[in-house]
Amino acid sequence: MKHGGVEWVNGKPENINDFSVNLNPLGTPEFIKELVYDAVRNSVYSYYPGSLRPIKELISEVYNVDVGLIGVFNGSSEVFPLLPPCDVPEPNFSEYKRRRSYLAKEGSDEFIYHLEGDCVITSNPVNPTGSYIKKEDVTSFLERGGKLFLDESFVDISLIESSTSLAEEFKNVLIISSFTKSLAIPGLRLGFTIGSLSEELERRVQPWRVNSITYYVFSNVSPKDIKGFFKKSKEYVKELHELLDKVPSRYKKYKSVAPFVLFEFPIHVVELNKELRRRGFQIRDPEGFIGLRPTHGRVSLKGDINTLIEIINEIIWNSNDKLY
Repeated sequence: MKHGGVEWVNGKPENINDFSVNLNPLGTPEFIKELVYDAVRNSVYSYYPGSLRPIKELISEVYNVDVGLIGVFNGSSEVFPLLPPCDVPEPNFSEYKRRRSYLAKEGSDEFIYHLEGDCVITSNPVNPTGSYIKKEDVTSFLERGGKLFLDESFVDISLIESSTSLAEEFKNVLIISSFTKSLAIPGLRLGFTIGSLSEELERRVQPWRVNSITYYVFSNVSPKDIKGFFKKSKEYVKELHELLDKVPSRYKKYKSVAPFVLFEFPIHVVELNKELRRRGFQIRDPEGFIGLRPTHGRVSLKGDINTLIEIINEIIWNSNDKLY
């Protein structure tokens, strides 16, 4: 399970309650769905997309940054191969180009991250642990002259605020993000960067990197609708964390500000997932994450998270393995 997600069978996604991918627990907003339907009705797939300027203006208004600092890409995953290898605090997202890995400190119920060296790439909130790097620590690192590539793919649906304002103050930071997770649209593929390096990165990719349906949606959507949806999403993520705190479990839960939570179970997650899939569920196993153990599993927040936890409790209860 390299990145989580359901399998496609006979050309269709399988029917399973998937807690392995970290999409907005509110799902895709209706205003996005309506624009997708409108795009298909108008056969925009018959046309090449236009200038990326309208999409950059949208991003500029949503995040209150200079439009000249914005680059647009086919998902944030198109950006990562363009970046130089840097130091990565682990555990972290697997697709970054690593010059060196160093481990975050694992406390009793959280991973504590710090920035070291002269060039770092990291997610924030951190995938897969749900921890975060404080904005004052980010600012201090930049003031020391460190180069920072900050992946904020989950920040719009998390309990922390974005560091996008720092991109106007510091030339040594590049914010990387996308609407994939925050709007629950992994199939539409729209990523972006905010920082002085954006223009250079755009010169290194193909011109038609956003498909026409995606282009139509984000050339017509209201920034006010997006900002309102993000506000509502953050409130819902907070509610789900509070709900999860009330559900009794038989295993370790780590602190999280993200729309997902890291657990450590008394059995290997690969084996746990076999039982879960028989019951129509799955979670993210630790494959690809440096610094996680086979017993670590990442669980996305969804409205029926309590049902999943009850099922896992039952599986653990019936297992002969002992906790730690």
